[in-house]
Amino acid sequence: WRITNHFCLRQISIVFMMFVFRPVGGAVLCPLQCVCETRPWYTPQSVYHQARTVDCNELHLRRIPVNVSADTQVLLLQSNNISSISTELQRLTNLTELDLSQNHFTQVSSMGLSSLGRLVTLYLEENHIEELEDFSLRNLSSLEELYMNHNRISSIGPKAFAGLTNLLRLHLNSNRLVAIDSRWFESLPSLEILMIGENPILGLEEKNFMPLSRLHSLVLAGMGLASVPSAAFLGLDYLESLSFYDNRLRSVPRDALSVLPNLKFLDLNRNPISRVQQGDFQNLQHLEELSLNNMDELLMVERGAFQNLQEIAKLEICSNPRLSYIDPLAFSDLSSLRTLLLHSNQLGLLSGDLLSSLPALEESHLKLLESSITVCSSPPHLIGKELQEVVAQSWGAGGANSCLPHISPHAFPPAMNVSAGQPITLECWADADPAPQFYWVTPTGDKVRQADLTIIVSVFVDSQGSFGSWSGGGSWWGAEPSREQPWTENSSAASLVPVDVQEYNLTHLLPATEYHVCLTVSSSPPSFTSTS
Repeated sequence: WRITNHFCLRQISIVFMMFVFRPVGGAVLCPLQCVCETRPWYTPQSVYHQARTVDCNELHLRRIPVNVSADTQVLLLQSNNISSISTELQRLTNLTELDLSQNHFTQVSSMGLSSLGRLVTLYLEENHIEELEDFSLRNLSSLEELYMNHNRISSIGPKAFAGLTNLLRLHLNSNRLVAIDSRWFESLPSLEILMIGENPILGLEEKNFMPLSRLHSLVLAGMGLASVPSAAFLGLDYLESLSFYDNRLRSVPRDALSVLPNLKFLDLNRNPISRVQQGDFQNLQHLEELSLNNMDELLMVERGAFQNLQEIAKLEICSNPRLSYIDPLAFSDLSSLRTLLLHSNQLGLLSGDLLSSLPALEESHLKLLESSITVCSSPPHLIGKELQEVVAQSWGAGGANSCLPHISPHAFPPAMNVSAGQPITLECWADADPAPQFYWVTPTGDKVRQADLTIIVSVFVDSQGSFGSWSGGGSWWGAEPSREQPWTENSSAASLVPVDVQEYNLTHLLPATEYHVCLTVSSSPPSFTSTS
C-alpha cells in the first residue's frame, strides 16, 4: 500500500514540474506567468491549424518577456502596460498572430514590427495611437487582418498601408478621422472588409473607395452622415454588404446605391428617414436582406417602395415608434420574401391584400403589432377601447363602424414656422377596412373632400394676413376667411369679469392674428379717464 501511494505522489510531482517548466519547442522555458501550449488557430479563410501559442494576456507587463521561444506562432499580449518594443520581436520571425491590443502604444513605429514578414493577423485596437505614418507597416507583406479600431488616430498618411498587398480585413472604426482619403486604398488591392464607422467624418467624397475593387463589406456606422454623394461608391462592383447604421440620413440614398449591382445586405437602421418612397431600392435587384429598424422619424412606407427587389428574402421594419401607415401595395411583387418582421411599430391595421401578395412568406416568421395598439378615438363612450373588443362584443349601434381608430398624430408637426408666401405641404393617411374617407376642415368649418386616399394640401398666409388653401391638382376648391381683415395694430377690447369666474373663453378670434391678453385684478371697479 505504501509503495503504491509513494508511486502516485511521485507521479503527480513529475506532472506538476513538467507543467511549470515545460520548454516551448524544446529550447527555452516558458515566460513566467505566461501559458505556453499548442492551440487551434484559424486563418482568415477559416483554415484550421495547430499553433504554438504563448499567452501573456492581462499580466500588467511593461515589456515583452525576453525568453519567448523563437518558434512561437501566436503571441498574446492583450491588456498589459506595454508602451514600446525594442528588439524583443526581432527573432520571432515565425509569428502569424500578434495581439498588442489594450496597451499604451502611441506610435506604430515604436513596435518593432519590421522582422514579422510571416505575420497574418495584427491586433492593435484600444491603444493610444494618434497617427499612422507613411510606410510604417511596409514589411508586413503577409498581413491579412489589421485591427486598429478604438484608438485616437486623426491622421493617416497617403502611403500608410504601402506593402500590405495581401490585406483582406481592415478595422479603422472608432477613431478621430474627419476625412477619408482614397489614396489610402491604392496599396490594398485585395481588401474585402472595411470597417471605418464611428469616426467624425465631415462627409463622403466622390469615388471615395474607387481603388477597392474587391471589397465585399463596408461599414459606415455612426459617422453622422447626412447625405451620400451619388458617385461615392463608384468602383465597388462586388460590394455585397453595406451598413449605414446610426447616421443622419433623412432619405434613402438611392443614387449612391444605384451603382452597387451586387449588393445583398443593406442596413439603414437608426436613421431619421421619414418615409420609404417608391423606387428607393429599384436598382438593387440582388438585394436579399434589408433592415429599417429603430427609425424614430419613419412615418410611412409608400406604394412600390420595394419594387424590383426580385431576390429579397428578409425584410425588417421594427421598433419604429411613429410608423403608422404601410400602403397596401408596398410589398407587391416580392415573390421571394420569406421573412417579414413588422413588430413594435404604430401600425393599427395591415391590409389583407398586403400579405396575400407574398407567396413565399413563412407565417411563423411574421411578427405583427399587438392588437391592443388599435383603440377607439370616438365616440366618447368607446374612447380607449380596443377595436378588437368592440368588434367581438358589438358595442354601439354599428359595432366596429361606430369605433373610429385615431389617425396618427405624428403625421403633422407640432408647430410650423412659415414665412409669408412660402408654400408648405401637409399629408394625412390612414388604413382601414373598408377604406376610410378623408376630408379637410377649412378655417371656416367647411369640409373639403377628394376621392384619393391621400390628400396633399398646400397652405399659405398672404401679405394681408389671410389664410388660403388649394390642392396641387386643382381638383377641389379652397376656402379662406374674408380679405377684409388685414393686419391691424394697437386695437384692443376690454371686459369686466366677476371675481368668482374661474374660466373665461375668448371667441371669434381671427386666424393669422397675434393676440396679447392682459389681466388686471382690482378690488373695486376701475375708473376710466379719457386722454387726448
